[in-house]
Amino acid sequence: MITESIKTILGEDLASQVETALKGKGKDGKDVDLVVGNDGTFVPADKFNGVNSGKTSAENALKAAAEALKAIGGSGDPTKIADDVKTAQETIDTLRTTHQKEIAKIQKNTALRMALADKTHDPADIISLLDIDKIEVDEAGILKTNLDGLLKPYRESKPYLFKSQEPGKTPDIKGAKPADPGTKQEPVAQVDGPVVI
Repeated sequence: MITESIKTILGEDLASQVETALKGKGKDGKDVDLVVGNDGTFVPADKFNGVNSGKTSAENALKAAAEALKAIGGSGDPTKIADDVKTAQETIDTLRTTHQKEIAKIQKNTALRMALADKTHDPADIISLLDIDKIEVDEAGILKTNLDGLLKPYRESKPYLFKSQEPGKTPDIKGAKPADPGTKQEPVAQVDGPVVI
């Protein structure tokens, strides 16, 4: 079936050809009806359903965001979400800054421990005396600050914290003499079957 408005647009000859072409082309061999002549006022069902689904999805996302903000301390009120987001962003920025400071402190502490390992008995004793804010490291975590200048006052006032830098003054080691590193032991032969002693 073709509606009169479409027959008027197509003309009598073309409308009869279209009607013949649509016979038996529908679901289960039924005829297809040509009833809508869309002049821009009708929206196809698929397009309408897609837009409607998008609207529903956006509403659900807004509700989920409101619940999430409420769970982390926001008001949960959709009208106040902008304020809640601003507060959450400020919290995130504060946490990021705190994290960056902590990472910088860890990098400085690690660089100092590595630099002091062969100079002190316990690097932690010296690190606790130093002003960490005066220590600088590069992006790779390598110490850039002149450590000798920072350590000089402590070398004079607390020399017991530092290892002796005099060459040749090695402590006597007592006990068994280690094996000579140049000798190689022969492997033990493998025996197949039971061993009788």
